[in-house]
Amino acid sequence: MRFHAEHGLFFDRRPTRLRVVVASSLTICVLVANVAASNTMVSLVGVALGTALLLIARTHGHRRITPAATWILVLLTIAILGRAAVGQSIEGMLEVGARVACGMVWTLWLGTQVDWTSLRGILERLRVPEGVTTSLDQALTHGVLTKREWTRRRDAARLRGGSSRLPMATWASVLSEGALRAFFRLERVEEASSLRRCTATTSDEDAGVRLESVDVKRGEHLVLERLDLALNPGEWLVVCGPSGTGKSSLLRLLAGLDAPARGTVSRLGAMVTPDTPLRARLDRRVALLGQSPEDHFLASTVAEDIAWGLLHRDVESEEAQRRALEIATDLSIAHLLQRPCHELSFGEQRRVALAGLLVLEPKLLLLDEPTAGLDPVAAHQLRTLVEDWTHRTGAACIWATHELHLLPASAERILLIRDHRVFFDGPTAEGLSRDSLVRAGLAVPNSASSSPRIADSPQEK
Repeated sequence: MRFHAEHGLFFDRRPTRLRVVVASSLTICVLVANVAASNTMVSLVGVALGTALLLIARTHGHRRITPAATWILVLLTIAILGRAAVGQSIEGMLEVGARVACGMVWTLWLGTQVDWTSLRGILERLRVPEGVTTSLDQALTHGVLTKREWTRRRDAARLRGGSSRLPMATWASVLSEGALRAFFRLERVEEASSLRRCTATTSDEDAGVRLESVDVKRGEHLVLERLDLALNPGEWLVVCGPSGTGKSSLLRLLAGLDAPARGTVSRLGAMVTPDTPLRARLDRRVALLGQSPEDHFLASTVAEDIAWGLLHRDVESEEAQRRALEIATDLSIAHLLQRPCHELSFGEQRRVALAGLLVLEPKLLLLDEPTAGLDPVAAHQLRTLVEDWTHRTGAACIWATHELHLLPASAERILLIRDHRVFFDGPTAEGLSRDSLVRAGLAVPNSASSSPRIADSPQEK
């Protein structure tokens, strides 16, 4: 059996059910005997057998046993020193050390035989409450992504410092900034979870979106001012503007995550005012794809993540899996279904996050910088996939971007925002005129001629 290079909790090939049952049962029996016997010799025999099995696993390609064994020794030392500190006898310290070592060795061996996906299947067959398995799944995924964030920051510090050895002050900064990013990610994940599991809706299927004299604040700062907007069912709208002008805030408002500070919003037949609570602002027919695809992952593997929203909207498991496979095939990611989400490339992550939204069949699709960070081919493919899907389903789409060279052909209308206000709302061809782009802050005049240059053109990058 081969193991994923980045993380040992997921195997390239899922172990057989017999192997999972045998390994789990054997480990449970040994752990129970280790606790119940209270005998040093029994624990030492368990350590010897477990170590032999670990060595066999190492010959079959498990490369993470050596660092894990180091942690076992560290924890054993702490346990023994703790016992010594409270005056425990030598026999007592040996007994505790042997029991701790036995438990850790066998738990480590179980990790070489059973991956997380299989273990989760066991928990589900044992009818462990779904909330427990879901929480464990999200905690695992969040932990892996947080570790990756720390690794990125550590590597950046090494490159800037020119040394592989970082001072303690630098490590403190790396860990604290990584933890802060993890905290913000948890907030985004909770928002994505709220949107995807939402079951509320209204009766007016043909209503569009209407915003009248809307102000939006972020804390005490005004990020959108006196916004008027009308969007018909099935209509495409591109929202453009320099970074920081309020594009993301507009999408969060339309998704229901934020309430207007002033004015009224009519969305798919429901009114949203400054006093409308969050639960009443969310609608199951609205989907938002944020800038970071990792913030959308609610399960550890691709198949589970795509089906997550359906399962939390009381869709039967078989139907949810069928629909997940169908949308994955449409987005050309069916070959990724059994892959862990954290091991995907950025472009693959973007498609998986999008699939988790499209499978819910929204009537209003909100995309925040959907092509940012993608190579030209991947950006073209994603844009084409979204256009084909919206044409087939009749959904309305708002595409927020500042990449003017990657605009969808379906977008016949464009909204230009500058200084937190709508500067232009009209036909795309007119909005992309040189004069409009310069005034909107999306192009700079060319000093050598009278024609401006588009700031985000490929030539400028």
